[in-house]
Amino acid sequence: MAIVEFLQQFSNPVLDVIMRIITEFGDQYFFILLSAILYWTIDKKFAFRFMIAYLGSAFINGGIKSLTNKPRPYQEGARAILQETSGSSMPSGHAQAAGAIGINLWNEYYFSKVIRTLMVLLVILVPLSRVYLGQHYLEDVIVGLALGLILGSLFMFLLGVGKPDREHIRALYPVPIIIILMFFIKQEQLYVAAGAYIGLSVGYYIEKLYVKSKVNAKPIVQVVKVVLGIGVALLLKEGLKVILPYSATADTNPLVLDLVFDFIRYFLIAIWASLGLMVINKKVLMKG
Repeated sequence: MAIVEFLQQFSNPVLDVIMRIITEFGDQYFFILLSAILYWTIDKKFAFRFMIAYLGSAFINGGIKSLTNKPRPYQEGARAILQETSGSSMPSGHAQAAGAIGINLWNEYYFSKVIRTLMVLLVILVPLSRVYLGQHYLEDVIVGLALGLILGSLFMFLLGVGKPDREHIRALYPVPIIIILMFFIKQEQLYVAAGAYIGLSVGYYIEKLYVKSKVNAKPIVQVVKVVLGIGVALLLKEGLKVILPYSATADTNPLVLDLVFDFIRYFLIAIWASLGLMVINKKVLMKG
């Protein structure tokens, strides 16, 4: 708490906004945008492995959070600057996401000094912002960052070790375990990560074997892909909330049905991103 209070003594409106922006680079929206651009326009195989590593790490984070159930600093006397995040404080999901993203982009694009510098800043500033904003204690972000670095590297290794070009099959191996764990752990982040993981794994498997859409295209086609892909993904994410009825406490105290709906939403978003848009790209955009 003393560390949280020390950082918050420097709080001012400008720094508060800066830290709020920095913390978003460890959020799911940044990951979705980054990985979608990689998958749709640059390197489909690496992007798939990158996403699986992130989602596998996020799934484990959700499971650990359900066990620790630790209060956050703002719930124990610190200020909540510009936001209040629900759920357990240990480990930090944002710090873990920054670790998983940072280590894998560092390894893949090590030749780029700019990328290396940005990834170092990511794994330092995102955890720092979480403490500053009163959302996590120092130990929460240290554990989260360590898990992100370790699990992010581990998943990438397991997908690529041994016989090459088998990532579409290996990604399916954990699916039965994930489904079993969902019966015992009722935690929102876990259901969201599970839905996205399974949807992505199934979608990529079908796409790689039967669709085989190429990602290289004219700049205008790349722009259309990104705009269309993100637009439909956001429509699914928010539109399905209207179709699938949520309880009044879904955002803070979700019921089992809310968790199932979260799983369905993110499963469909992942299917669209990994398979649906690639079918449209091959059948329509690449022939336009």
